[in-house]
Amino acid sequence: MIETINSLCEFAKTKGYTDEETEFIKQAHEIAQEYSKGRTRFRKPKRPFLNHLISVSAILMTTGANIETVVAGLLHSVKNDMPRIYALNQTVGEIVDNYFDITVGQVKQIPFAEATKVQLAVIAIQMANTVDMILAKELV
Repeated sequence: MIETINSLCEFAKTKGYTDEETEFIKQAHEIAQEYSKGRTRFRKPKRPFLNHLISVSAILMTTGANIETVVAGLLHSVKNDMPRIYALNQTVGEIVDNYFDITVGQVKQIPFAEATKVQLAVIAIQMANTVDMILAKELV
């Protein structure tokens, strides 16, 4: 599992993300790092919360997600710093802002052709979040 910013940035390069996009990831990482300071996952095994956020972002990269979705994956739990996230990027802000408001069940009721980019990004992050919890053995 990828759980450090250096590993994430190296992985981003192998997946075709540009240097500019990698810098965008690093800027988001600063916000995620401040939010995660001293926090651990509440499930067993306990691990630094930042590792979870980085891992979710890496999982999204494996799917070829756009950079806004990847960055929103890195920030998906940072609901307490929305002005800063919106200042970083409007689309990322909208995705993170909607992360806790859109459930998988709600998205399933929306015809795919009618789903917005934000709704699709949120469901991708929710799925990556679940995959990370499985890989980290948090759901066993």
